[in-house]
Amino acid sequence: MEQLIQVGLTGGIATGKTTVAGMFARLGAMIIDTDALAHRAIEAGAPAYDAVIEAFGRGIVDAGGAINRARLGEIVFADDPQRQRLNAIVHPAVRAAWTAEVEDLRRRGWRGVVMIVVPLLFEVGLEKQVDAVVTVACSEATQRDRLRERGLSDAQADARIRAQWPVAVKMEKADFAIWNESTMSVLEQQAARAWDRISAPAGVSKPI
Repeated sequence: MEQLIQVGLTGGIATGKTTVAGMFARLGAMIIDTDALAHRAIEAGAPAYDAVIEAFGRGIVDAGGAINRARLGEIVFADDPQRQRLNAIVHPAVRAAWTAEVEDLRRRGWRGVVMIVVPLLFEVGLEKQVDAVVTVACSEATQRDRLRERGLSDAQADARIRAQWPVAVKMEKADFAIWNESTMSVLEQQAARAWDRISAPAGVSKPI
């Protein structure tokens, strides 16, 4: 491949984005996980740390001075304006970090696919910043079951699912859709088919 290609990997919560990202990494993609960047952005001394505490109060800070993300989550997933307020603080820092990582790869002459995992890619209008979009999806019932396995209550699971666009809409808007309701082997086959088009020597070959 003679160029750096940016691909947005998105989907609903608990649809399997991390698992699919791992498959793309094994196929040769460089992975940038914006959830990890968001966590770093609110660490002590990081760009959004003080602004988040100012917006949501000292009650979200634990004894060691770190922002307790579980407490923060209870606030923002129960109140849409509060969630938008948090996004307005954190997303610019995440976007800057993501852009800096990509530019660093360019400076180093890296060529290949950079897969950027962005759960809210469509919600915040970032699809125009990538060359192609892959959506990982499953049924809402499966999302809920997986969130229960993570220890969330039904109410917490529903709040997190409702905080994002429906997966059907994300699938419709994506260049490639991966349906994660079967075996790992089937999931790998779907990822490999998408990869063959994404990593084509002439650049991304999107489905017709």
